[in-house]
Amino acid sequence: MARTSRLLTREDLTRGACQDWVREAYEDYRAVISDPDFPCTFGTTAEAQGHIRYTWVAGEQDLGVLPPTLTDFIALSRAHPRRRHLLIAFFPDTGERDFAAHERRFWEILRRLREQDPEPWPAHIPNDPDHPEWEFCFAGDPMFVFPCIPAYRQRHSRRMGDHFLMCFQPRRVFFGTNRDDPGGERIRQRIYERVGRWDDVPPHPQLVELAYGDTEMREWKQYVLPDANVPLVDRCPLQEGRPA
Repeated sequence: MARTSRLLTREDLTRGACQDWVREAYEDYRAVISDPDFPCTFGTTAEAQGHIRYTWVAGEQDLGVLPPTLTDFIALSRAHPRRRHLLIAFFPDTGERDFAAHERRFWEILRRLREQDPEPWPAHIPNDPDHPEWEFCFAGDPMFVFPCIPAYRQRHSRRMGDHFLMCFQPRRVFFGTNRDDPGGERIRQRIYERVGRWDDVPPHPQLVELAYGDTEMREWKQYVLPDANVPLVDRCPLQEGRPA
């Protein structure tokens, strides 16, 4: 089977190198991320500077395009490590507005990506999601992954219009924001303050005091946040089917 990658710039999207629904999904995303009050100023700046890359997955039968596109995106990110690259994957509106269905879709796609990973799991990243230093990896790169779900009604910072999206951020884009970096804690707190003003629900109390690597932290719990501040589940969905 031929390798098919679909890594696009914003110029590709706006000049018609995609289907109409993809362009509409991008315009919805752009309207949110470009708002000067949006909590994640890094994402706003990355969009303004043209550092974000995009792809689309037309449906279940099109998921095969995601692994090679993600591989090419990671190569781009490695070549330009000081840029805050994100990959945004758009999925078509199927009319489904159930939060649980989109949540299941997200974890199933991550499972599919793990099965189709072209590289071994990085030796320096634990393979067990219950380890505080675990994070999702692909093509040898650790990254933060999260969905934007249309069914959000209170957590607006995780809703980018009427389409389901998945966002991939290589760990390297977080330089300067870790607690051991000068000003890192100050940056984190400023983002949380902006989230508190943007959302109709406060930042989740189980996560706001923790950072990657803290002994009580589990990275995967930040991927799909509930719409209300209910207790987070204790077992990673990627562990389904494994012995407890």
